[in-house]
Amino acid sequence: MRILIVRRKTPLKYGTILIILLSLTIGVALFTTILAIQGRSPVEVLGTLLISFVSPSIVKDFIILTMLGYALLVSFKGALWNIGAEGQLFISTIPVIVLTLHVMPNPPSQLHAVTIILLIIIVSTITGAAWASIAGFIRAYLEIDEVPVTLILNYIAYYVVNILVIGPLKGTRVYGYNRTDEIPSIYRLYVTGLERRFTGNPAVDTFLGFIYEVIYYLPWLVAMIIIMFTAWYLLNKTQIGLRIRILGSNPDYLRSVGVNTRLTLVLALTISGAIVGFTSAFYTLSDLLRLSYPIEGQTAGYGYLAILVAWLSMLDYKLIPVSAYIVASLRTAGINLQVGGLGGLEQTLLLIGLILAVYTIVRFLRDYEVRVV
Repeated sequence: MRILIVRRKTPLKYGTILIILLSLTIGVALFTTILAIQGRSPVEVLGTLLISFVSPSIVKDFIILTMLGYALLVSFKGALWNIGAEGQLFISTIPVIVLTLHVMPNPPSQLHAVTIILLIIIVSTITGAAWASIAGFIRAYLEIDEVPVTLILNYIAYYVVNILVIGPLKGTRVYGYNRTDEIPSIYRLYVTGLERRFTGNPAVDTFLGFIYEVIYYLPWLVAMIIIMFTAWYLLNKTQIGLRIRILGSNPDYLRSVGVNTRLTLVLALTISGAIVGFTSAFYTLSDLLRLSYPIEGQTAGYGYLAILVAWLSMLDYKLIPVSAYIVASLRTAGINLQVGGLGGLEQTLLLIGLILAVYTIVRFLRDYEVRVV
C-alpha cells in the first residue's frame, strides 16, 4: 500500500470560500473542545465567540486590518513575504509624534493643522516605504531571504521607538511615565461630539453601535477606501503591478524579456511598506495618540494579524475585507474570553493558531488529493 499525493487537475468549485469557512468552523470547534476539556462551558465559549462577530468594537480593528491586509497583498502577490508590517507600522509613528508635538504643537490656525496632517501622511508613508525597502535591497542584492530580515527589522523598530520615547520624545506632562505626550486634539482624525444612546434592545443597540463607530472613525474609513482602490488599480492597471504578479508566478519570464527583477522586487516591498506607513499615520492620529515604553508591550499586534488576513484571503483582492472582518472578530473574541474569565492571552493565540493550522491543511487539500494505492 502506498500513499500518493497528486495535484488536482481542476480546482475545487468555490474552493476559496470553502477554505475560509472550513478553517473558521473547524478551528472554532477544536478550540471549544479543548476549552471544554479544561472545564470551560462550551455554550459560554461559543456564545462569547458568536457575540464577538457582531460587536461594534470590531470596526476599528476591521479598518486597520483591511488596510494592512492590502499592504501585504502587494508584496505577497510577488511571492515576497513581508513579515515586517509590525515594525513598519511603528517606525512610521515617529514622524507623527515629532511633527505634532515638537515641530508645531500649537498651530495658529486650522489651515496650518491641515497642512501638518497632510505632511504627516506623506512623511509616514515615505518612512514605511524606506523601512521596508531595506529588506528589499537585502533580498535583491545580497540574496538573503526577506522573512528573517523583515522579522528582525520589527524588533529594531521597537528598539528605535523605545529609545526615542524614553529619550528626546519623552513627554513633559506624563507624571514620571515613560511615554510621549498626547497628540493635540486639533490633529486628531476622529469625529467628536457624538453621543451613543442605548435603547435596551440588544439588536437595536448593536446596530446603533456600528453606526456610532463608523461615524467616529469616518476619516480613517475614507483612508481605507482610498487604499482599497489604490491596491486594485496598482495590481490590475499598472505595469509595475503586472510585473509584481508575474514575479510571484514566473520570475524567469520577466528576466527573459529584459525586466530588472531586482528592481521589481525592491519596489514590491517598498510599495507594501508605503501602504503600512500611510496606515500608521491614520492609526496614530485616530486611535494611538501617543507612544508608551516599551512599545512591544503596548502593541495590539496588528502587523502580525495582517499576515493572517492576507493568508485567509488566499491573496484574493475581493476577500481581504472578509478576512479582516474574521480576524478582527477573533481578536475581539480573545479579549471577551479574557474579560469573561474563560481564558487568557494563551487561549487567544490558541484560537488563531488552530484556525491557521486548519487553513494550511485545507488549502493543501484544495490543490492536491491524497490517494491510497
